[in-house]
Amino acid sequence: MVSIIIPAYNAERYLREALESALAQTYRDIEVIVVDDGSTDSTPEIIREFAVRDRRIKAIRQANGGVSAARNAAIAQSAGEWISFLDSDDCLYLWSIGFMMDVARESGCQLVYGAWTSGATFKSYPTPAGRPKFSIHEREEVFEKVLYQTADILPVPWGKLYHRSLFDSMKFEEGVIYEDLDLFYKLTPSRNRIAVTSAPVYFYRDNPSSITNTFTPSRLDVLAVTERLEEYIAVNHPSLLPAARDRRLSANFNMLCLLAIHDREGRYADVADRCFALIKSYRRASLFNPRVRLKNKIGILLSYLGRGGLRIVSPLVYGRKAR
Repeated sequence: MVSIIIPAYNAERYLREALESALAQTYRDIEVIVVDDGSTDSTPEIIREFAVRDRRIKAIRQANGGVSAARNAAIAQSAGEWISFLDSDDCLYLWSIGFMMDVARESGCQLVYGAWTSGATFKSYPTPAGRPKFSIHEREEVFEKVLYQTADILPVPWGKLYHRSLFDSMKFEEGVIYEDLDLFYKLTPSRNRIAVTSAPVYFYRDNPSSITNTFTPSRLDVLAVTERLEEYIAVNHPSLLPAARDRRLSANFNMLCLLAIHDREGRYADVADRCFALIKSYRRASLFNPRVRLKNKIGILLSYLGRGGLRIVSPLVYGRKAR
């Protein structure tokens, strides 16, 4: 059985579409666990409506604790040997779960990474023909691609299939955002192998009200998350330390620029100071690292203009996306 986990908080706008896509899977041996994370809109009614229609839905209601708490609660009550995550404003294709299960069986891997499509409106996607195509990668190879942000491999929980044993001693960090970046490198599949397919198994909705498209002080959590990531990599995968430091530098650069736009009053001036200090400490190594993406190198060069130069450039780069 596959447990499809959907955390839902005030998700009335798109939740029906997400639930319909999960229940319509051609792979029928599923349960759909929907966690109402203290919603104040019609989310609870929508969940009850679908639970009456389909016995495969398992509904959980709890006080608002954030997406990590919702996912952890669902994992604890899941019955599936496999787990997949679906956000409440996104969708699965009809064949998504079955395709990832085929990849898991043929590869022998406990963790499958799929690709995705994105847009404002969910549309069907042709079922891949023939046997599933995938490649098998060592765990460190996947880490390196994620950290350098140079490939279509993201540390997000969705668009993947996990053997439930991966969560036996691991859970999402509660009370922080970027919980996905804080978890992906800690999951240890057997034989340290990950199956990766280029087939899009997930539809990501471009939602302007999502956390990643807005700015709140909680986004500063990424600074602590990438610091922990670097510390873990330094001890467990020292060959990847340059990659981890580049990812941390990228996070600090992003937050410094966002603060330049949104913190005109200087409430987080000490955070901005620490970001710039780290950038100055790490930038030279990343600038001359051939694995570092061009976007980061441009940011590094701009940092040599000083804080004033970054304040001028930041609205041009981040003004539209980070409201």
